Amino acid sequence: MEWMPLYLFAAVFVLLLFGYPVAFTLAGTALIFSVIGQTTGSFDPDFLEALP
Repeated sequence: MEWMPLYLFAAVFVLLLFGYPVAFTLAGTALIFSVIGQTTGSFDPDFLEALP
């Protein structure tokens, strides 16, 4: 799991190079990586319920 932040950074960088808007890129990759974190057990889904 130590490599996951680097994968997140690389995914954001690649998606921004494709021309997607910054807000959609950051929100989409954050949600995708939160699902990956939930399936691996390293991210608690209660954090997503705290969002307004």
